[in-house]
Amino acid sequence: MIKNIFNDKDIRVNNISYKGKCCILDTSNGKFVVKRRKNNIKEIHDYLSLKKYYNYLPLVNKYNEPYEVYPFVEEKMVIPAVKAVDLIYALSMLHIKTTTYEEINLDEIKKIYETTLERIDYLYKYYLDLQDYIEANVYMAPAEYLLIRNISMIYNLLSFAKEKIDEWYKEKEKLKKERFVLLVNNLKLDQFLEGEDNYFINWSKAERGIVVYDFLNFFKQNYLELDMKSLYDLYQSKYPFSTDEENLFLALLALPEKIEFKDDNYINTVKVKNLVIYLSKVGKFISEENKEYQEENK
Repeated sequence: MIKNIFNDKDIRVNNISYKGKCCILDTSNGKFVVKRRKNNIKEIHDYLSLKKYYNYLPLVNKYNEPYEVYPFVEEKMVIPAVKAVDLIYALSMLHIKTTTYEEINLDEIKKIYETTLERIDYLYKYYLDLQDYIEANVYMAPAEYLLIRNISMIYNLLSFAKEKIDEWYKEKEKLKKERFVLLVNNLKLDQFLEGEDNYFINWSKAERGIVVYDFLNFFKQNYLELDMKSLYDLYQSKYPFSTDEENLFLALLALPEKIEFKDDNYINTVKVKNLVIYLSKVGKFISEENKEYQEENK
């Protein structure tokens, strides 16, 4: 069926290859990328065009066809740190151009607050039980030993998250409006294309929402490879969070993932190692943010 996409355009498909979930067509009229159509893509593209935001690839074919066809863009060879900076510039501009101020929905605020508190409570009890289980063993596996050595960081961050989400909720009760933006909701370096221009290439999860979720997602996806503090500072220089937005961001950032051990010591050790790196980076990030805040308010 893919071969027949260009039948009505007198374009011959010479070769088909695949990269991830994308199909690449090498044709008599150049290369194209084909994806299965997402129902909301026309709405997203129309909105971006209306807001004069152009860091997206327009469709080559019609929106009512079963596939999305995009021009193939040869990506430049750039190191991840440089690509991340360009992504942050494009992201901040997206948020600037799509910002709206809307009445606060207290029911939705309460839902976020209660869901976050439930998550904090769940993780705290989960890691307490896991700690008891591990410490009751005569011998600890390497992953278990590594976790126990760093377990205090989990409890400290959960306490911090509780403090920040409480501050966020109290602040929200005083406000009448809040900012909403179009969120990409899928901020990975391999979903950002560096060509002659730069493009976000996956809008399948895009939706309007509270601005903090995009950088939060980006942090959690890329903390192993990138200097997130410098990227956060760059983003804040273009689109600074309000006090309540920063409190929500920090509360959600401080929530560690739930580690579940499998029957593979190597996989378990890698999981815990990555968790410890995350805990350390978030702890340092929070410490630096608090220091900057205190210096600004002397």
